[in-house]
Amino acid sequence: MSLLKTTFFSSISTAVSLVCKLVTNKVIAVYLGTNGMFLLGQLKDLINIGQISGSLGTGNGIIKYVASYKEDPKKLSSFLATGLKLHIYFSLLVCILTFIFKDALSKYLFNDIKFSNAIAILALSFITLALHSFFMAIFNGLKKIKTYITINIIATVLASALVIVLVLKFELLGAFYALVLSQFLGFIISILFIRKLQLLSLKNMSFKVDKTHFKNLTKFSYMAIAAPICMIGATLFIRFFLNDELGSIYAGSWEGMWRISAIYIMFLTTTFKFYLLPTFSEISGNKLKKEVFKVWTLSIPTIIIITLTVYFLKDFIIPLLFSKEFMLINTILLFHLLGDAIKINSWVLGNILIAKANTKVFIVFQIGWAIIFCTLSVLFVRIQGFVGVSMAYFLTYVLHFIAMNIYFRKLLWTKNNL
Repeated sequence: MSLLKTTFFSSISTAVSLVCKLVTNKVIAVYLGTNGMFLLGQLKDLINIGQISGSLGTGNGIIKYVASYKEDPKKLSSFLATGLKLHIYFSLLVCILTFIFKDALSKYLFNDIKFSNAIAILALSFITLALHSFFMAIFNGLKKIKTYITINIIATVLASALVIVLVLKFELLGAFYALVLSQFLGFIISILFIRKLQLLSLKNMSFKVDKTHFKNLTKFSYMAIAAPICMIGATLFIRFFLNDELGSIYAGSWEGMWRISAIYIMFLTTTFKFYLLPTFSEISGNKLKKEVFKVWTLSIPTIIIITLTVYFLKDFIIPLLFSKEFMLINTILLFHLLGDAIKINSWVLGNILIAKANTKVFIVFQIGWAIIFCTLSVLFVRIQGFVGVSMAYFLTYVLHFIAMNIYFRKLLWTKNNL
């Protein structure tokens, strides 16, 4: 599927997600305030950690090998059986550990034991969340983009409705249960669609895992785990730091800024994610160079238009998305937008490392980004105040993008690549 076709179909899903995020963010902001936004940010990071651990970060590997084996039903069936077992085993382990430590997690993340029951339910949802991500990776690998998008739209709408209803009825605790229960919704919807493909059969399936398939899948695990773990680790650290240093209003406002950022970043990454990885996997040399610049010719003007629009309409957008309590976002908006403008172009280069399975370099870049971001955030906040966290964000991505371009200098900035 071409970049333009992929962009068209993914934009439909993105538009629906955008509307749902706008509505749910508004409800959360009005009824829960900055403190509620702060606590929900903590919960989202916990969910992300559980998802990564439960799926062992094999999503990109599943996409790649499903695409490779789709013309060989026997090999595909063997591969999918291994992938299914891996997701079940690891998500079950994450479920058990989360349930055992639910009280400690509630106390550590939310400074209150009352959320431990919600975490207990979340523990169970990690199994369905892992299976849902497994099924979605299959659809992606088979290039069933319309099916993938249909599932996303249904799950997004239902999850948003659940958040709104439970927040209005039970406020903060309702928001917790809504985010937890919504993890089950995606699984229920995706399993209805995956059954139609008849790719998986539980009959005669053993508990053993094929060593070859396991080895191939785990090549992608290190990269898939490193990126979100570094991101989640950095955001958790900075959110705690802002809460301790400046208070929950500032930490919640920073989380609000990340939610604004997530809306337009989602638009670009969703558009490109179906296209970049399989395309970059198949080409090299001048073809790869041309492809990178082709994507940049679309991503750069798009992100510039988006960030300029957000900046000039900030006094309208912030009250629209949240409430007047979140006007502190104005303090950090400019540098965060500048950071995002650079971030999306670094992300394009990062997909080359994933496509070429350049694991060590990819992990070094991720760890370096997290360390620099955390260090600069602490330093700049103590010198400049709240705006320092967005200054750190911007400078971190400037350094990251420069480092990526230095690493890819032979590919991007020299002539006659073969």
